[in-house]
Amino acid sequence: LLGLRASNNSRIDARELFLLKSRTALTHVFRSVDTLNSLISLVDSIPNMVIGDHIADQVSLSIIGIERACTAMEEGNLNLALLHSSLARDAAEKSFSDPSILALLYFPDDQKFAIYIPLFISCSSRTLR
Repeated sequence: LLGLRASNNSRIDARELFLLKSRTALTHVFRSVDTLNSLISLVDSIPNMVIGDHIADQVSLSIIGIERACTAMEEGNLNLALLHSSLARDAAEKSFSDPSILALLYFPDDQKFAIYIPLFISCSSRTLR
C-alpha cells in the first residue's frame, strides 16, 4: 500500500525509510496546495468576504513551508522536508477552517436580504407617510 515491501524482520531499510519520508512529505505538500486552492475558490465565491490578518499570516506560513519543503527535498534533506511540509499543511488547514470564514458560509447574502428587507420596508413606509 505504501510502496514498502513486506519483510519478516521488523526493521525497515534505508530505501524503505527514504520512500516513506518522501511520500509523506509530498503528500503534505500536495494537500497544502489543494487546501490553499480551495480557500482561493471559497474567497472568490463569496462576495465582499473580509480575510483577517491572522488568516493571511497562516496562508503566508503555508506558502513559505511549501517552498522550504520543496527546497529541502531537492537537497535530499527529507527530515527537514517532512518538518516544513507538515507545518505548511497545518497552517493551510488552520487558514481554511478558521471560524470567521466558516461563519460566512452559513449566512449568505440572500439570507441577509430576507432578514433586512422587512425591516427596511416597515421603516420606509413610515417615512413616506
